[in-house]
Amino acid sequence: MTTRQIYFITSIFFVALLQPIAVKSQNLESVVYPIRSHLKNLEKENNLSGVVLIAKNGKPIYREAFGFANLPDSIKNKPDTKFNLASINKMFTAIAIMQLVESGKISLQDKVGKYLADYPNKTVADSVTIYQLLTHTSGMNSFWEEYDKLAKEKFKTVSDYLPLFVNKKLAFAPGISFSYSNSGYMVLGLIIEKVSGQNYFDYVKEYIYKPSKMINTDAYELDNVIPNLATGYTMSLEEPGLWKNNIFVNLAKGTPAGGGYSTVDDLLSFANALQNGRLLSKENIALCTLGKVKYREGMYGYGFEENKINGHRIFGHTGGHDGIACELMIYPDLGYTVVILTNGEVENYWEVSNLIKKQLVGSAPSIDNFFYTKDIIKIVCYKGYEAGIKEIEHNSKKYSLRENLIERYGCKLLFEKKTNQAIDLFKLNNHLFPDSTYGYYCISEAYRFSGQKKQAIEYLKLYIEKEPEDNDAKLKYKLLMR
Repeated sequence: MTTRQIYFITSIFFVALLQPIAVKSQNLESVVYPIRSHLKNLEKENNLSGVVLIAKNGKPIYREAFGFANLPDSIKNKPDTKFNLASINKMFTAIAIMQLVESGKISLQDKVGKYLADYPNKTVADSVTIYQLLTHTSGMNSFWEEYDKLAKEKFKTVSDYLPLFVNKKLAFAPGISFSYSNSGYMVLGLIIEKVSGQNYFDYVKEYIYKPSKMINTDAYELDNVIPNLATGYTMSLEEPGLWKNNIFVNLAKGTPAGGGYSTVDDLLSFANALQNGRLLSKENIALCTLGKVKYREGMYGYGFEENKINGHRIFGHTGGHDGIACELMIYPDLGYTVVILTNGEVENYWEVSNLIKKQLVGSAPSIDNFFYTKDIIKIVCYKGYEAGIKEIEHNSKKYSLRENLIERYGCKLLFEKKTNQAIDLFKLNNHLFPDSTYGYYCISEAYRFSGQKKQAIEYLKLYIEKEPEDNDAKLKYKLLMR
């Protein structure tokens, strides 16, 4: 073989090696670039704060941090910053239960009382099944109202929460309806402790975090010094321009229902371990993640939300609280995993989630409605209320507007002291959703800040008629009437 022939063959070999890489890179860049560009603008224009990761076939193709982990000291979020997960923790609790099912230690159709023989609420013990706890069909309520009145540092174990909900009556007979219940997942945590002989936190560390190689995930005790932790921030409506942190509304320690911390890379590791069979058998993964009952725009399985967009299945879980909004999305047929962890206002998370879904699987009515609502908000902000109404009338049959998004941007405008624009947005919401309650409170606040006392009193009175138990609003009304 001549030198010329060797050079020719070698050249072909290297071209063959390079071509797939170039094509692959181009394809991934076409996915990533529009997302990256949009999110950078969202950070600049709307204070996006958090970390976003997109992986393909288990490997990150995009990972970027935005905003601040510590806002007053301008300490930026980093790719490995730990964020509060809120209800994302429910996936870990569900996997733990399914591991005990897989080992034959419990059955999904067993009643609570079989494992918690001394459970104080006899109705729950005798009639609620583990399946119903997993799928939020138990009829149990939540405990936030009671929890908010107490010293949070007292709640460090799963059983500490029991007095907050154990004596409550069921909202409905088990199995006949759906009602999202944090209390139900606390009971699942108690069952895990009873059956495994370990406390809940040790169990998930040993059987979920460790095999998943999740090295920055835990239910941290927040009165300890935890490095690299993001604080959650919300905009104050009482004092426009002032950011509030969520320290005093946070859980003191994470629970089986939520409130632990993790990073985008750890949640990718969890998604990989789940899909690779390191946590459950393939059959039980399918059983766990398959939707069983209607939930929002999709279905709810065992601690997992499931949606389908344009024939593509997406499963995972969302989480949210004051200054917390996050999501894990797994696209099994496309090989994508998406992790969104934010520590700011929820509308940014909504936009990131909808944008990524649109980029990966195409548009859908809910996605179109979100971005159309955003367009209407811009029209109202720049051209006024009447221009927004006119635009909506042209597209009234094509799109549905999102009340919560309009409300959130109205609150943002109040925060930015753009009261006239805020009034226009709240007026739009009241026109579109006249039966809504909170809209009357919001527009009352906007009129109050703008110095239009008469209108503020009028709308606050309407709000109190709809929410007669809101004592803070009643006090505000008395002050306005002076």
